[in-house]
Amino acid sequence: MSATPAVPSSSHGPRRRVAIVGGTGYGGMELLRYLLDHPAVEVTAITSRTETGAVGDVHPHLRGLSDLKFTADKAVDLAKVNDLVFFAAPHGVAAKEVPAVLEASPTVRVVDLSGDFRLKDGASYPAVYGWPHPNAAWLAKAAYGLPECGGRAAIVAPGCRLVANPGCHASATILSLHPLAKAGRLTTRPSVVSVTGSSGSGAEPKKGTHHPERFANFKAYKPLEHQHVPEIEQALAAAGARAPRIAFVPCSGPFSRGIAVTTIVEIGAGNEAAAKEAYRAAYAAEPFVRFVPDAAEVRAVAGTNFVDVGVVAKDGALCVTVAIDNLGKGMAGTAVQNMNLLFGLPETTGLRRAGAGL
Repeated sequence: MSATPAVPSSSHGPRRRVAIVGGTGYGGMELLRYLLDHPAVEVTAITSRTETGAVGDVHPHLRGLSDLKFTADKAVDLAKVNDLVFFAAPHGVAAKEVPAVLEASPTVRVVDLSGDFRLKDGASYPAVYGWPHPNAAWLAKAAYGLPECGGRAAIVAPGCRLVANPGCHASATILSLHPLAKAGRLTTRPSVVSVTGSSGSGAEPKKGTHHPERFANFKAYKPLEHQHVPEIEQALAAAGARAPRIAFVPCSGPFSRGIAVTTIVEIGAGNEAAAKEAYRAAYAAEPFVRFVPDAAEVRAVAGTNFVDVGVVAKDGALCVTVAIDNLGKGMAGTAVQNMNLLFGLPETTGLRRAGAGL
């Protein structure tokens, strides 16, 4: 592992040293884009199993912005010389490596962007992800990293060193239902349709992300059996919903990035105002949640960590629309937000940026 220079201080104090494990996929790419502009951290290494050249050669939009090159450094070694290690590797990698990383240094923290530590029940991993969890005892030690929906307290708690970043569909869906669960008003089974762009399937080409398959097309996939459903229901139960169940249908849309969730819940006639107020109460002070008239749209949040929320209630029904960038608030943006919380930085540091708008 090559030596790195001393990291200068900033107005936020000494710059924290962070490394990214798995930098060739969309998650690692977007994470680096956010971190290059972050005033309180220095990215010391970014690893790859397949690449060895300059980051800009693989991610052309980062050319000239970083002199980093991909390395084959092992995560356990990076833990010894960094303050935090991000795992942006495929599902299954962090589950095997994170315990050793945390044991290699008494102070290093980990933010994992995969699903490896999201579920608290280790017995559910074979059915949900297709493999038994190799370190299930660590699941209870991981904070679930959706700050706006109860995660903040766990992340800032003394001793927290491992944060499980939420899934992209899960983030948007939980954001659409958490206020009702918290207010004790989620008493029926909601219906959720979540439409994602092609980048949600990762950088490796597949039939589902191939341009001719996505262009001018719209389709559902994994209806009522997506792997994020247990994660969503777990979060709603933690918020106070009793035995929550959702009818969840993910769809692929003909766009590159973004998630648009439409959630419909029967709340009973006469409860419309109280249900809408639950959202105001839950999110009024959240720096990344923006209320919009009628319905949220993905282009307004592309490239950002913002969450746009629209709430409409009529005749005993509630329709909540949520728009996020699946690579931003659905992945890298939230990971940086969680890092800020772990380091005791202002939560919005490096994250308050406007989207492109088109």
